[in-house]
Amino acid sequence: MSEAGREGYVFAVASGKGGVGKSTTTANLGVALADEGFEVALVDVDLGMANLAGLFGLTEDVTLHDVLSGDASPADAAYDAHGVTVVPGSTDLEQFAEADAKSLHRVVTRLRADHDVVLLDAGAGLSYDIAMAMSVADGVLLVTTAELNSLTDATKTGQLVSKLDKPVVGAVFTRTGDGGFDDVEGIAAALGTTDAVTVSVPHDDAVKLAVRKGHPVVDLTPESPAARAYDRLAASLADSIGMTPPQPPADSEDTSTDDGDAFEWVDPDTGESQPDDDDEADAEGPVYEISIEEMLAEAGVDADEETAERRVKLFDRVKSRLS
Repeated sequence: MSEAGREGYVFAVASGKGGVGKSTTTANLGVALADEGFEVALVDVDLGMANLAGLFGLTEDVTLHDVLSGDASPADAAYDAHGVTVVPGSTDLEQFAEADAKSLHRVVTRLRADHDVVLLDAGAGLSYDIAMAMSVADGVLLVTTAELNSLTDATKTGQLVSKLDKPVVGAVFTRTGDGGFDDVEGIAAALGTTDAVTVSVPHDDAVKLAVRKGHPVVDLTPESPAARAYDRLAASLADSIGMTPPQPPADSEDTSTDDGDAFEWVDPDTGESQPDDDDEADAEGPVYEISIEEMLAEAGVDADEETAERRVKLFDRVKSRLS
């Protein structure tokens, strides 16, 4: 629960078109944040095509649609699953017609008071319902594939976000590593997200398996490339806006002791212990490490000579900018 006097952050997860992994991103980002120690709520505000419940294996009796039509309270439609609170939507067309999106702010206000992070799984495209979801959010996370149509529609969604005077807090590029994702920098620039969190989620059969089983991939196969990408998305998003968990993750243990068994930094060349300067480490911020092998695997790098040469040129370009 949020600390007294502090409201949680609300982010709308949106896309220009359907089928790009928006709900999958919402579900896995939420669970990854919960694993970091945050209290998280997920709301399916795709009023016409709700599907968030299925990603958690939920069979819902009361939904957000009941709340928006005045037949239930937000608490009645809240379910606990995989460490997060889920407020699912209904797939009933009749309930869709009765739901009043203007009441969404009431649901979000209630959840914001009780959670550190609220993620709104918004619908695809440009509609009144989507605009309402974005208007009650603190920022928007865009989800897209590298396909031209998806990028074009995502750019339009980004323009709507700008008109609503909401910041784009990041972009998530899904199903990468298939040869069609050569210029992350250019795509991010087109979406206006060069100063925000940008994460690519590789094409991964583990995601399909997780959807079929009704389990977020970060829980079902935590070591899979997609799960690791969602974990990095959670860490990067939290770091970018200065969020810190109010409590350590439930499965974490304090392994520090006073008898000299604590972790020590060791110089890899000399083998000598290095002093641990907490102040200096805090000033530099957190460091997220990933091996080059993992990066290559997640990027779907082929072994052919042409691909290798293209990657080398890309590496040289990045290195020249950092040097």
